[in-house]
Amino acid sequence: MLMQYTEDKYICLIKDSEKEKNFPDINCSNNYYILKSDENLQLFSKNNILSCFNNQKKAKNLQKSLIGISKETIDYIINELKGQFRAIIKNKNGNYFISNLINICDKNQRYKILVELSNTIYEDCINEFGNYPIQKLIEFASDENEFQLLLQSFNDYNKIVMASLSKYGAYVIQKLIKQIPENSRKEFNSIIVKLICILSRDIYGVFVLQKFICFTKNKLIEKEIINIVLNNFISLSCNKYGNYFIQFLLEKWWKTRYGNQLKRMIICKYDILIKNNYSSYICELLFKLCNDKEKEALISFINNKKNLKDNENNKNSY
Repeated sequence: MLMQYTEDKYICLIKDSEKEKNFPDINCSNNYYILKSDENLQLFSKNNILSCFNNQKKAKNLQKSLIGISKETIDYIINELKGQFRAIIKNKNGNYFISNLINICDKNQRYKILVELSNTIYEDCINEFGNYPIQKLIEFASDENEFQLLLQSFNDYNKIVMASLSKYGAYVIQKLIKQIPENSRKEFNSIIVKLICILSRDIYGVFVLQKFICFTKNKLIEKEIINIVLNNFISLSCNKYGNYFIQFLLEKWWKTRYGNQLKRMIICKYDILIKNNYSSYICELLFKLCNDKEKEALISFINNKKNLKDNENNKNSY
């Protein structure tokens, strides 16, 4: 639907048959218009929008009214709500309206919303309602200016920790990792790597790390991760959530040299790992991933190691 401003009111496309009757003076060659009513303009006024958020039914009807609206109407809504976006996205009903609005915005319109929210993205992303529009802005981000505005709230160690360890913030951090190119988040990446031992021991942090590793192609980062994991192997393996992280790495890197390093570590520490409730799952996964020949060799090695240890204990006892 084509829309324009005319004498501070909106005009929209209508059927050809109505053109001459309503607007005999408009010459648009096949594009004909009719003035939008004041009632429709009033629908998207700031006062009406804000009042709708107090009622779920009205809020849903307002969301439906966004379907098929023109670029000019979206501009009107953004101008009406300027300075109000942060309060709206943290509203139980308002966050859905802004999320739907972001869906239909063009790049320049989304950028206006992003600029207004950019200084408080960290605070909003850990909010039960605010995180959804933030995720939408991340989802549609497409250039370096948008990437840096989104990341500027997370170029801080403590903020990444708190967001990654919170239920809603973790979703936003994962979305940042997925949508923003690796080269555009170098400082962010270096902080995540430093947080390996903290995040891997948390139910939400584990998912952040898994997403981070899935979208990392930098070999230096992978090398740094495996070194941290090997240096803290027992404590991570025996942790309620850390063992899931080790299992993820074992499966992810099974056929790589990092996978071989993990296998050797598991075999070397097998007698310790098998006795712990959490780390024993890692031992089970190792056997599951091995083929029959590898399993035989592994069982033989473990038995020989056990026999050597028993003999050593007997000597010490004697």
